[in-house]
Amino acid sequence: MAVTGIGNNYNNVYEGAYAAQKNDAVRKQETKDNAAQAENTKNSADSKTSDYYSYLQKNYDCMSKGNVSISSQYLDKCAGNAQKAKELEDFLKRIPELEKQGYEQLSAQNKALGGTVTYYQQTWMVNADGSIQSTVYSVTETGMTNAERMKKNMDERLEKQKEKKEEEEKQAEIKEEKQEQEEKASGAAQKLSLQNELPENEKLDISIKYVEAESEEEAEIMMQNEKMKGAYYPRFAAEV
Repeated sequence: MAVTGIGNNYNNVYEGAYAAQKNDAVRKQETKDNAAQAENTKNSADSKTSDYYSYLQKNYDCMSKGNVSISSQYLDKCAGNAQKAKELEDFLKRIPELEKQGYEQLSAQNKALGGTVTYYQQTWMVNADGSIQSTVYSVTETGMTNAERMKKNMDERLEKQKEKKEEEEKQAEIKEEKQEQEEKASGAAQKLSLQNELPENEKLDISIKYVEAESEEEAEIMMQNEKMKGAYYPRFAAEV
Protein backbone atom coordinates (compact mmCIF):
# COMPACT_ATOMS: atom_id res chain seq x y z
CA MET A 1 0.00 0.00 0.00
CA ALA A 2 1.39 3.37 -0.96
CA VAL A 3 1.52 6.06 1.75
CA THR A 4 3.47 8.65 -0.16
CA GLY A 5 2.28 12.27 0.32
CA ILE A 6 0.70 11.98 3.78
CA GLY A 7 3.14 14.51 5.19
CA ASN A 8 2.39 17.02 2.44
CA ASN A 9 -1.36 16.66 2.94
CA TYR A 10 -0.98 17.22 6.67
CA ASN A 11 1.03 20.36 6.08
CA ASN A 12 -1.55 21.67 3.63
CA VAL A 13 -4.38 21.07 6.08
CA TYR A 14 -2.43 22.70 8.90
CA GLU A 15 -1.52 25.73 6.81
CA GLY A 16 -5.14 26.11 5.64
CA ALA A 17 -6.46 25.99 9.20
CA TYR A 18 -3.85 28.51 10.34
CA ALA A 19 -4.69 30.86 7.49
CA ALA A 20 -8.42 30.63 8.30
CA GLN A 21 -7.75 31.39 11.97
CA LYS A 22 -5.53 34.29 11.01
CA ASN A 23 -8.16 35.74 8.65
CA ASP A 24 -10.81 35.35 11.34
CA ALA A 25 -8.62 37.17 13.83
CA VAL A 26 -8.03 39.96 11.32
CA ARG A 27 -11.78 40.31 10.68
CA LYS A 28 -12.52 40.45 14.41
CA GLN A 29 -9.86 43.12 14.91
CA GLU A 30 -11.25 45.14 11.99
CA THR A 31 -14.74 44.89 13.49
CA LYS A 32 -13.43 46.12 16.84
CA ASP A 33 -11.54 48.96 15.14
CA ASN A 34 -14.63 50.00 13.17
CA ALA A 35 -16.80 49.90 16.29
CA ALA A 36 -14.27 51.98 18.20
CA GLN A 37 -14.09 54.49 15.37
CA ALA A 38 -17.89 54.74 15.20
CA GLU A 39 -18.06 55.21 18.97
CA ASN A 40 -15.42 57.94 18.84
CA THR A 41 -17.32 59.70 16.05
CA LYS A 42 -20.57 59.48 18.03
CA ASN A 43 -18.91 60.75 21.19
CA SER A 44 -17.41 63.64 19.26
CA ALA A 45 -20.81 64.57 17.78
CA ASP A 46 -22.51 64.25 21.19
CA SER A 47 -19.84 66.47 22.75
CA LYS A 48 -20.31 69.08 20.03
CA THR A 49 -24.09 69.10 20.53
CA SER A 50 -23.70 69.28 24.31
CA ASP A 51 -21.30 72.21 24.01
CA TYR A 52 -23.69 74.03 21.69
CA TYR A 53 -26.62 73.44 24.06
CA SER A 54 -24.56 74.87 26.94
CA TYR A 55 -23.76 77.89 24.79
CA LEU A 56 -27.46 78.50 24.11
CA GLN A 57 -28.29 78.23 27.81
CA LYS A 58 -25.63 80.79 28.70
CA ASN A 59 -26.65 83.29 26.03
CA TYR A 60 -30.47 83.08 25.88
CA ASP A 61 -32.72 83.51 28.92
CA CYS A 62 -35.52 81.47 27.37
CA MET A 63 -33.15 78.48 27.25
CA SER A 64 -31.85 78.87 30.79
CA LYS A 65 -35.41 79.19 32.13
CA GLY A 66 -36.44 75.97 30.39
CA ASN A 67 -39.14 77.57 28.24
CA VAL A 68 -37.74 76.06 25.05
CA SER A 69 -37.42 72.40 24.03
CA ILE A 70 -35.39 71.53 20.95
CA SER A 71 -35.44 68.26 19.06
CA SER A 72 -32.18 66.33 19.50
CA GLN A 73 -32.11 65.76 15.75
CA TYR A 74 -32.50 69.46 14.97
CA LEU A 75 -29.97 70.50 17.62
CA ASP A 76 -27.44 68.10 16.06
CA LYS A 77 -27.99 69.84 12.72
CA CYS A 78 -27.51 73.28 14.25
CA ALA A 79 -24.35 72.21 16.10
CA GLY A 80 -22.77 71.25 12.78
CA ASN A 81 -24.28 73.86 10.45
CA ALA A 82 -23.66 77.59 10.86
CA GLN A 83 -26.71 78.59 8.81
CA LYS A 84 -29.05 76.35 10.81
CA ALA A 85 -27.54 77.68 14.03
CA LYS A 86 -28.16 81.26 12.91
CA GLU A 87 -31.80 80.48 12.10
CA LEU A 88 -32.31 78.91 15.53
CA GLU A 89 -30.63 81.76 17.38
CA ASP A 90 -32.53 84.40 15.41
CA PHE A 91 -35.73 82.73 16.61
CA LEU A 92 -34.52 82.53 20.23
CA LYS A 93 -33.76 86.28 20.13
CA ARG A 94 -37.35 86.97 19.07
CA ILE A 95 -39.05 84.96 21.80
CA PRO A 96 -39.37 87.87 24.31
CA GLU A 97 -41.02 90.00 21.61
CA LEU A 98 -43.34 87.17 20.54
CA GLU A 99 -44.37 86.50 24.14
CA LYS A 100 -45.06 90.21 24.70
CA GLN A 101 -47.25 90.31 21.60
CA GLY A 102 -49.06 87.16 22.69
CA TYR A 103 -49.72 88.53 26.18
CA GLU A 104 -51.01 91.84 24.84
CA GLN A 105 -53.32 90.15 22.35
CA LEU A 106 -54.74 87.74 24.95
CA SER A 107 -55.17 90.53 27.49
CA ALA A 108 -57.05 92.69 24.99
CA GLN A 109 -59.26 89.79 23.98
CA ASN A 110 -60.13 88.84 27.56
CA LYS A 111 -60.60 92.46 28.59
CA ALA A 112 -63.31 92.75 25.95
CA LEU A 113 -65.02 89.83 27.70
CA GLY A 114 -64.73 91.44 31.11
CA GLY A 115 -61.70 89.48 32.31
CA THR A 116 -58.13 90.20 33.40
CA VAL A 117 -55.15 87.94 32.63
CA THR A 118 -53.39 87.27 35.93
CA TYR A 119 -51.00 84.53 34.78
CA TYR A 120 -49.30 84.05 31.42
CA GLN A 121 -46.58 81.57 30.46
CA GLN A 122 -45.57 80.38 27.02
CA THR A 123 -43.54 77.32 26.06
CA TRP A 124 -41.81 76.65 22.74
CA MET A 125 -40.92 73.43 20.95
CA VAL A 126 -38.59 73.27 17.93
CA ASN A 127 -39.30 70.10 15.97
CA ALA A 128 -36.86 67.99 13.96
CA ASP A 129 -37.86 69.78 10.73
CA GLY A 130 -37.40 73.24 12.27
CA SER A 131 -41.11 73.98 12.64
CA ILE A 132 -42.20 75.49 15.95
CA GLN A 133 -45.03 74.65 18.31
CA SER A 134 -46.00 76.96 21.15
CA THR A 135 -48.41 76.54 24.06
CA VAL A 136 -49.81 79.47 26.03
CA TYR A 137 -50.87 78.76 29.61
CA SER A 138 -52.97 81.48 31.18
CA VAL A 139 -55.32 82.29 34.05
CA THR A 140 -58.02 84.94 33.70
CA GLU A 141 -59.99 86.49 36.53
CA THR A 142 -63.61 87.14 35.55
CA GLY A 143 -67.14 86.80 36.79
CA MET A 144 -67.71 84.05 34.23
CA THR A 145 -66.47 80.49 34.25
CA ASN A 146 -64.07 79.35 31.53
CA ALA A 147 -66.90 77.60 29.72
CA GLU A 148 -69.11 80.69 29.82
CA ARG A 149 -66.28 82.94 28.63
CA MET A 150 -65.39 80.56 25.80
CA LYS A 151 -69.05 80.35 24.73
CA LYS A 152 -69.43 84.12 24.76
CA ASN A 153 -66.23 84.54 22.78
CA MET A 154 -67.35 81.94 20.25
CA ASP A 155 -70.82 83.51 19.91
CA GLU A 156 -69.28 86.90 19.26
CA ARG A 157 -66.94 85.47 16.64
CA LEU A 158 -69.77 83.66 14.89
CA GLU A 159 -71.90 86.80 14.90
CA LYS A 160 -69.08 88.84 13.42
CA GLN A 161 -68.45 86.19 10.77
CA LYS A 162 -72.15 86.16 9.91
CA GLU A 163 -72.31 89.94 9.59
CA LYS A 164 -69.14 89.99 7.51
CA LYS A 165 -70.45 87.28 5.20
CA GLU A 166 -73.75 89.09 4.68
CA GLU A 167 -71.95 92.33 3.90
CA GLU A 168 -69.61 90.61 1.48
CA GLU A 169 -72.49 88.95 -0.33
CA LYS A 170 -74.33 92.26 -0.54
CA GLN A 171 -71.40 94.05 -2.11
CA ALA A 172 -70.12 91.15 -4.23
CA GLU A 173 -72.23 91.78 -7.33
CA ILE A 174 -71.51 95.50 -7.31
CA LYS A 175 -67.74 95.18 -6.89
CA GLU A 176 -67.10 92.00 -8.86
CA GLU A 177 -66.25 93.58 -12.18
CA LYS A 178 -64.15 96.34 -10.63
CA GLN A 179 -62.18 93.87 -8.50
CA GLU A 180 -61.39 91.67 -11.49
CA GLN A 181 -59.97 94.62 -13.38
CA GLU A 182 -57.87 95.74 -10.43
CA GLU A 183 -56.52 92.23 -9.83
CA LYS A 184 -55.47 91.89 -13.45
CA ALA A 185 -53.70 95.24 -13.38
CA SER A 186 -51.86 95.01 -10.08
CA GLY A 187 -52.44 91.59 -8.51
CA ALA A 188 -48.79 90.56 -8.40
CA ALA A 189 -47.65 93.87 -6.95
CA GLN A 190 -50.32 93.73 -4.25
CA LYS A 191 -49.31 90.24 -3.19
CA LEU A 192 -45.66 91.26 -2.90
CA SER A 193 -46.60 94.36 -0.92
CA LEU A 194 -48.75 92.40 1.52
CA GLN A 195 -46.00 89.85 2.05
CA ASN A 196 -43.48 92.59 2.81
CA GLU A 197 -45.89 94.24 5.24
CA LEU A 198 -46.41 91.09 7.28
CA PRO A 199 -44.83 91.18 10.75
CA GLU A 200 -41.71 89.05 10.86
CA ASN A 201 -43.22 86.57 13.35
CA GLU A 202 -46.01 85.72 10.91
CA LYS A 203 -43.40 84.45 8.45
CA LEU A 204 -42.20 81.86 10.96
CA ASP A 205 -43.65 78.37 10.83
CA ILE A 206 -45.34 78.56 14.25
CA SER A 207 -48.47 76.84 15.53
CA ILE A 208 -49.91 78.08 18.83
CA LYS A 209 -52.22 76.31 21.29
CA TYR A 210 -54.00 78.13 24.13
CA VAL A 211 -54.65 76.46 27.47
CA GLU A 212 -56.86 78.26 30.01
CA ALA A 213 -56.38 77.09 33.60
CA GLU A 214 -58.47 77.79 36.68
CA SER A 215 -55.43 78.70 38.80
CA GLU A 216 -51.72 79.40 38.58
CA GLU A 217 -50.98 76.08 40.30
CA GLU A 218 -53.02 74.16 37.73
CA ALA A 219 -51.30 75.99 34.87
CA GLU A 220 -47.85 75.14 36.24
CA ILE A 221 -48.76 71.46 36.65
CA MET A 222 -50.00 71.36 33.05
CA MET A 223 -46.80 73.00 31.87
CA GLN A 224 -44.59 70.57 33.81
CA ASN A 225 -46.45 67.62 32.30
CA GLU A 226 -45.75 68.89 28.81
CA LYS A 227 -42.77 67.06 27.37
CA MET A 228 -41.57 67.03 23.80
CA LYS A 229 -40.84 63.58 22.45
CA GLY A 230 -37.27 63.44 21.14
CA ALA A 231 -36.21 66.68 22.84
CA TYR A 232 -32.59 67.17 23.82
CA TYR A 233 -31.86 66.91 27.53
CA PRO A 234 -28.15 66.98 28.51
CA ARG A 235 -28.22 64.24 31.14
CA PHE A 236 -30.45 61.89 29.18
CA ALA A 237 -29.45 62.74 25.62
CA ALA A 238 -28.53 59.13 24.85
CA GLU A 239 -32.01 57.95 25.87
CA VAL A 240 -34.13 60.30 23.77
